[in-house]
Amino acid sequence: MRAIIEIFLAILFTVVSGTTVLNLSSKTIKKEALIKVQKGLPSLESFTKKMTK
Repeated sequence: MRAIIEIFLAILFTVVSGTTVLNLSSKTIKKEALIKVQKGLPSLESFTKKMTK
């Protein structure tokens, strides 16, 4: 019975810690995206020209 409880707690801990990491990384990505947008992005035309050269 104790082993079942330990397995359940391990799964619960893994899910909670994984969710926390995803939330933190999501916030960081959103923050960086907002900074880039506020600074201004180059036009899509110049980006595609660089990609096709």
